Amino acid sequence: MESQSDLVGETAAWLRSFLTRPHADLGRKGAVCPFMEQSLKLGRAALSSVDVSVTLCHRLLETTARSALARLGEDAAGDNVYNAFVMVPVGTDESTRAAIVLDVQQELKAEAIAAGKMVGEFFPGHPMPGIHNPSFRPLAAPHPLLAVRTMVITDILFLVFPSIPPADRLAYLDVWHSRFGDSAVAPWAQLYETSRAQAEQELGAGPQEGPGGPADEDARSEAGEDVSARA
Repeated sequence: MESQSDLVGETAAWLRSFLTRPHADLGRKGAVCPFMEQSLKLGRAALSSVDVSVTLCHRLLETTARSALARLGEDAAGDNVYNAFVMVPVGTDESTRAAIVLDVQQELKAEAIAAGKMVGEFFPGHPMPGIHNPSFRPLAAPHPLLAVRTMVITDILFLVFPSIPPADRLAYLDVWHSRFGDSAVAPWAQLYETSRAQAEQELGAGPQEGPGGPADEDARSEAGEDVSARA
């Protein structure tokens, strides 16, 4: 088992060498994660370890993540919007750490979004594909980690996945629109309208073609974003 310093050090190196750099397989120009690129450039990213070898380790990471979400504040302004907290579980085997990270992300996701924040999970072999290249795996980190940050306008891409139940999609879109709707321009406004209509249709008429249909894909393509922006 790698030491705590190794896990944190290798994660820090990955943030700078992968997430904040262009990649040949990304499918668009720019860094894999433009948010983290700016966060690190401004010195706004905090990286820490969380010992999950103790009893109730799940709760310890959850408590730490909740504290990080609270520290982001209610209404980030200026450079504060790029504040981010990256938590690296340590103290047990990789598969256990990955399971804990995924459990906590799922548990906090809805309430984080309701508060205008995002919580994302990364771990080795993460299966989620990139938007522009399905064979690219932007969330596959060298070690399991959990990241929290303030929601930004491009996060609509992660609120409208077809796998999200339509009622949840509508709730997430309400949050997004309350924060960005008045100032949103194409392609974000287009993606919002298309995704909302599709979610409402699914609720009213049973399973239909959800986000991911032709109009939605056009909007995502024009947006030029990758799934890794959720970091």
